[in-house]
Amino acid sequence: MTKTDDTKKKSTVPAVEKALDVLELLTEAPGGLTMNEIVDALNRTMGEIYRVVIYLTERGYLQQDPQTSRYALTLRLFELSHRHDPTERLIHGALPLLERIAARTSQSCHLGVLNRDNVLVLTSVASPLPAGYAVRTGALFPVSQTSSGHVILAFSDEDTQARHIARQPKADHDALRARLTRIRETGFEDVPSTMIAGVRNLCVPVFDARGVVAAITSGFIHQIGTASTAEDTLSAIRVAAQDLSRSLGFSPGDDPAKTP
Repeated sequence: MTKTDDTKKKSTVPAVEKALDVLELLTEAPGGLTMNEIVDALNRTMGEIYRVVIYLTERGYLQQDPQTSRYALTLRLFELSHRHDPTERLIHGALPLLERIAARTSQSCHLGVLNRDNVLVLTSVASPLPAGYAVRTGALFPVSQTSSGHVILAFSDEDTQARHIARQPKADHDALRARLTRIRETGFEDVPSTMIAGVRNLCVPVFDARGVVAAITSGFIHQIGTASTAEDTLSAIRVAAQDLSRSLGFSPGDDPAKTP
């Protein structure tokens, strides 16, 4: 047994593991399963599963059909998942990291998400310097004008990319595909702003357990007397994006292509 296997074995909580196995199994069985079917599907004994299923039923996570004796999921998990607004969680997790970027680099930065064909700025932090460039929280920009939108699209599924590309002028399709491929290969975007002359967009994706959810961007401007370079700022953004992604449940091992 390897050290990793040994550590995993020691950290396993059998009752919790069985309960999660049951819940995950029933997400794939909308019609429900009988106790015997659950036992067979999980390759466990009745003694291992019976009390777990009964307890989950008593706690309201499962319900048993009196006619068929099949157990199925209730809406309990759905209710729990909606008690905590994912947008609020994203903002709450991002804000201290954006403040860290601004403090370390003297650059402004912001967190953006896709909103149809636009990018919505959920939160932003201005440079601590007396003067600088910043993006307003709540601002809405067309995807075509932003690095945030292209970075999020680059790590989105193929259907999402295809729908977006199809809505753009046909003459731009090849260049857009090449841009998304380049971002996905490098894991970030570093390009001149298409909106503000002299601003350099540095942008990195943010992920949760399901995939890309947002992007952290800094509109880098060189100011006389500041030590931080664009490369320093990009490095700080990448570290922050990794920290935020981990806090949202992302594991790079799920898909190497998603690694910020």
